[in-house]
Amino acid sequence: MTQNIYQTTLSGFKKLKDELVKRETELRSKIADTINEMRNQGDLKENDGYAMALENQYVNEERILELKEKIRTAQVIKDKNKSIVGLGDTVTLKNGKSVKYEITGEEEANPLEGKISHLSPIGKAIMGKKLSSKVTITTPKGATEYTIEAID
Repeated sequence: MTQNIYQTTLSGFKKLKDELVKRETELRSKIADTINEMRNQGDLKENDGYAMALENQYVNEERILELKEKIRTAQVIKDKNKSIVGLGDTVTLKNGKSVKYEITGEEEANPLEGKISHLSPIGKAIMGKKLSSKVTITTPKGATEYTIEAID
């Protein structure tokens, strides 16, 4: 059986741990209070609030298990060679205009903030590439060629 290694930056690892603590303490307690409140309202068969609270509890517990597994198998990427694109780098790509992306783990990705997962189409296309390399990035809009202008 192969074990999945979860690659992340140090800030991403901290976010995972913070989310785990929040879910195990605050959220569990809040959900338990809601379940008790709904239980006290009477007939559970007709109580949609109770069913929703149980669903929230299930989702929370599943996420806790997922977070624990990611933390257990995490490989935190630290300082590395800045001439090759890797996790945690901020990469400037040029194709007429310049765009910057921070390469992150899955949990940290937020394209609206310029943070893309190393598993996204753009992330896959540039990971391991050298400075000044030409890369073709294929997205749903089609293929576009870029030059890696900077790796920070």
